[in-house]
Amino acid sequence: MPTLVVRTDKIGDLVLASSVAEAIKKNYPKEKVFFMCSKYAQAVLENNPYIDFLITISGKEATSELVREIKALNADKALILFAQPKVSLAIFLSGIPERCIGGFKWHQFLHNRVVFLRRSKCLMKEWQYNLKQTQKLFPKIDPYAYPPKVYPDTKIVEEIKKQLAGIKKPLILVYPGGGKEIRWPVENFFKLCSLIEKNIGSPLVVLGPQERELTEIFKKWLFPKELSLRELIALIYLADAVVSNNTGPMHIAAALNKPLVQIFDPRWACNPSRWGHHYPKSAIVRPPVPFCERCTTCCPHYNCMKLINAKDVYRALEQCLKG
Repeated sequence: MPTLVVRTDKIGDLVLASSVAEAIKKNYPKEKVFFMCSKYAQAVLENNPYIDFLITISGKEATSELVREIKALNADKALILFAQPKVSLAIFLSGIPERCIGGFKWHQFLHNRVVFLRRSKCLMKEWQYNLKQTQKLFPKIDPYAYPPKVYPDTKIVEEIKKQLAGIKKPLILVYPGGGKEIRWPVENFFKLCSLIEKNIGSPLVVLGPQERELTEIFKKWLFPKELSLRELIALIYLADAVVSNNTGPMHIAAALNKPLVQIFDPRWACNPSRWGHHYPKSAIVRPPVPFCERCTTCCPHYNCMKLINAKDVYRALEQCLKG
């Protein structure tokens, strides 16, 4: 009988949930793994050899529609890493016998396996917390053994490779955008690109749809077209290194084991002990200030991201390239 794994939120969070499929399959080879995710993030899980079936939702579906789709899967276990209450209700109404969710959620009463993990203490990586919850259904799993992985589409990789022909190597992908995190200032990213161009190779800037206002600033180094998520994954795969704020492309780069500089703000909720990636070709850069709860104008370190110098990030990049 299949297990339905549910993670219906952002791109980076879905990358960090990808570990679950490999962990289940390697420890329970006969188990089928079905994954439910958001439509806009689904490329993160495509081509994953450990996932038997992918179900995507927009979030606008009626509960009755979700119940029909979930019932059709004929799963006997559901592992809810993140879900809207409506999805939790649909899973309950679909009659899946074992339903496992993380604790401290008001809709946890709809599930009969509740795992209380204080993720906010940042004692483990987020992907390790996901595996720790998975242990409730699959006790043989080692929560430290399966870092996230992403699998690019080979056809798209070849298409992107043609567009990169003639660009001087090494190719450093720079992502100055992001979601709700507090970003490193744009002018510092500009200085970093200048240093890369002068001393290392070619900076290649990628912007998301919400960062179009930065097009003029980075036009010298900007990738010439807006990328789909599948194309972005392929481009990161082809890059020699990545520099990014703490956001989705950073997690994709880590899942592809790229040399990676990760820029974090000092809020505790963004603690790199939980959200960062540590491996020989990676570096974490954050401002030299204490952790804080939120960013306010009354903070003595307000605008602390300006304290991260472009030369500091550049030196971290050099070390990552050396591995």
